[in-house]
Amino acid sequence: MTIIQKKGDGQIPLSWYEKYSRNPTKFTPTEEDIRCELQLQALDSFELLEPKINLNQFERELSLFDNDWEPYQPKPWVTNNREALVLSGLEGSTPSENLSVPEARIMTGNKRLLDVDFNHKTEVYHELKSLHPLLEPFGTLGRTFLVKVNAGGWFPPHKDYPLIIRKTIRIVAFLSKNCDSDSFEWSHSGVKQDIIPGRAYWVDTMKAHRTHSWKDNSIHLIVNIPKTWENVLKLCSMTYYK
Repeated sequence: MTIIQKKGDGQIPLSWYEKYSRNPTKFTPTEEDIRCELQLQALDSFELLEPKINLNQFERELSLFDNDWEPYQPKPWVTNNREALVLSGLEGSTPSENLSVPEARIMTGNKRLLDVDFNHKTEVYHELKSLHPLLEPFGTLGRTFLVKVNAGGWFPPHKDYPLIIRKTIRIVAFLSKNCDSDSFEWSHSGVKQDIIPGRAYWVDTMKAHRTHSWKDNSIHLIVNIPKTWENVLKLCSMTYYK
């Protein structure tokens, strides 16, 4: 387990404009970026998808990994009851290693790692066959992992990546009975979302969002999908409302 140390070394992060000024090519959208992002505007920022996950089957399959959960992004200055398990991660990593990008950058020494680089499927992926109808249409995935949040666990308001040059887009699936709207709160752009356990949603995490769990054993799946025109069309084909 890698503990993320508190920021505060006196360094002020560069603004997006300063980053662009230093490397215009890297921070200029490509034609495919623009094509994908325009199409994604046709979707709601939190949109129901067609696939349904059999929660009883999922629970049976997941029980094989009861002892493999690891604390997710632990920080010494805050209590936060969250654990994770990796389905698609770095080559050679176990399902309990390199759970987050900051942790992986520390462990590997590679400061340029992104979600899209976590593209090797673990044994957890292969055993959780109940998730395959949702995941397999996309083929290669980016960082994909389960998060188990217990009572009091939370994620503060944040944006995953606010620029349209993002390399991945996200699906979130809610995979326990304690993921309903009364047990688990997902606020998106300041609005609490209605959640159906056993269902997946396209979530535009360029927008500000936060979460909080009121009960133990609230499990959700975070799927990072490489942002390509083909994958955007697959996502659009998967929405509940056509």
